[in-house]
Amino acid sequence: MADSVWTATLAQFRDRVASHEPLPAGVTSAAVSATFAVALLCKVLQVTMRHKDFRGDPDLVNGLLRDARDTSEKLSRLADDDVLAFQEYMDCARRKQPMDAAIRKTIEVPLNVARTAAEGITLCEKAVGHVHAVVAPDLGVAAGLLAGAVRSTLITVSSNLNQLPENDPYRMEASVEAGRLAI
Repeated sequence: MADSVWTATLAQFRDRVASHEPLPAGVTSAAVSATFAVALLCKVLQVTMRHKDFRGDPDLVNGLLRDARDTSEKLSRLADDDVLAFQEYMDCARRKQPMDAAIRKTIEVPLNVARTAAEGITLCEKAVGHVHAVVAPDLGVAAGLLAGAVRSTLITVSSNLNQLPENDPYRMEASVEAGRLAI
């Protein structure tokens, strides 16, 4: 895998996901999808601000835009973090090294993707009623894509949690948070 999923074209990324290679896979794909969803939110906010009949609160919309850009950056980093976490996990398995820290990373990264995608949903909810009607459907699409990213990454979290002992405090803590994030 290249240094970053973001250095590939969309076609190359799609082909890598579709290949027999272990990376990139589900969480990376969800993080990339969520990044595009937040980019769509940014477009909605910018089109709204530039529309000739915009009568809304520019400070509110600019604040949402700033937060959306920050969220997009986080999600972009998390897509790459997922690849690194899985590579670390596989390296530990191949070398027959202790897996605890690597397993925790394969839980923490998808949890971070779900958390951050949920933050994106909150931004979409705050934007409702403040965006121009012409781009309002795109706001709904962004929220839907983000909800899908949350749900799909929690599937991985659930699976990876099963690798930890049932009485592991981290397993219990992460399970509670995953339950809270489930939409």
